[in-house]
Amino acid sequence: KDVVLVREHFHLDHIDYAHMSPVIIPAGYTRQYVDGEIDFDDQVHHVHAAMEHVQSNSDIVLIEGTGHCAVGSIVGLNNAKVASQLGADMV
Repeated sequence: KDVVLVREHFHLDHIDYAHMSPVIIPAGYTRQYVDGEIDFDDQVHHVHAAMEHVQSNSDIVLIEGTGHCAVGSIVGLNNAKVASQLGADMV
């Protein structure tokens, strides 16, 4: 929901939603991850590829985390982990 609001408000038509939110965790995603159907390294690759795309098409980049710091922990991608992967500072 946040990416829709931000994309529309700031007229970021040059960036696809997929690049703004490269890992989405819908119902069943955790089970697929635990069962080995989703690979951690693939998720990290999607995050890095999205960041590279956004950086190359933008003057500045603001990375927003999830609403709760533990969201994504079960698949190894909580806010702190993603910030670390991207070399980004957290506020």
